[in-house]
Amino acid sequence: MSSLSRALILFAAVAATAVLPLRDAQASPAEKLQEVTVTANRARLASRVRKFVNKIVTPENNGEDGIARWQAPPVCPLVSGLTERQGEFILERLSDIAREAGVPLAGEHCRPNLYVLVTSQPKELLRAMEKRNRPFTFGYDTFGDNGVANSTETPESVVNTFIETPRAVRVWYNAKETDPWGRPFGICQGAQLLAECLANPMRHPICSPNVHFQCSRGVAAGSHITLSAMTMFSRVFVVVDRTRMHGVSLGQLAAYVAMVGFAKLKPGADLRDAPTILRLFGGAPGAAPAGLTNWDQAFLKSLYATNRLVTGQSGPIARSMVRDIAH
Repeated sequence: MSSLSRALILFAAVAATAVLPLRDAQASPAEKLQEVTVTANRARLASRVRKFVNKIVTPENNGEDGIARWQAPPVCPLVSGLTERQGEFILERLSDIAREAGVPLAGEHCRPNLYVLVTSQPKELLRAMEKRNRPFTFGYDTFGDNGVANSTETPESVVNTFIETPRAVRVWYNAKETDPWGRPFGICQGAQLLAECLANPMRHPICSPNVHFQCSRGVAAGSHITLSAMTMFSRVFVVVDRTRMHGVSLGQLAAYVAMVGFAKLKPGADLRDAPTILRLFGGAPGAAPAGLTNWDQAFLKSLYATNRLVTGQSGPIARSMVRDIAH
């Protein structure tokens, strides 16, 4: 073979090698259509998930102070009103869900703080709890009007509305604020804390020596992207109306309790278009999921993985859910 022939063959091989990657990189019409479809489906999913999160979560202080959840103390469930076997099933399932979602879970011999109470007389039970130890059940505010430190119990009107409103499941959340390190806030005089008071003590009523505020050492004030405080559950009461449980399985009940007991959720949200166990008491139990759905699992996992000090926590939770669901 001549030198010219060998050169022509080599040139043809090089040219073919150079062209092939270009042909491979060009997506076919079918591939382009598939990519557009996937993008559109993901956009629709993101919109649905955002609506779902916004419907169910309850940010503290009108959305400014994050979303309450368990941290310190870790959650320690107690189940009452069921048989021993049924109660053990619920406890085991709650523990499994907590571990899978990253919910802080207390050890075996812990002090209960998530009370799951099943009764055929929920109103009477709650009235008895109110009478026996109202602050323990319904909490109190250590700061009254104008920031003055005292022990003001939750208003009677709020408690009455909660007790008298008929629901299959009533959930009462008690929570506390801490600094970013989980330490409780101290109490400081406004006259010694606020700059305007230091400059002119008689300038404003809040500079009175009788007015106090929550404070903590070494904590910078919050910003547009960072909070200066966290809200954590101290006690949660889940009161289940036994007369509304016809057709409800133990697996469904455990999943529902996990959702409302591990996150502060709004009662009565319209969730007909969302695949969630929270629809359990909104219709026939047989039409509801058998347990936690992938949306429910993604929500709890995303909630506990989200930075507790970031503002606008609903957004990161929804984005994380979309990644998990679309995976």
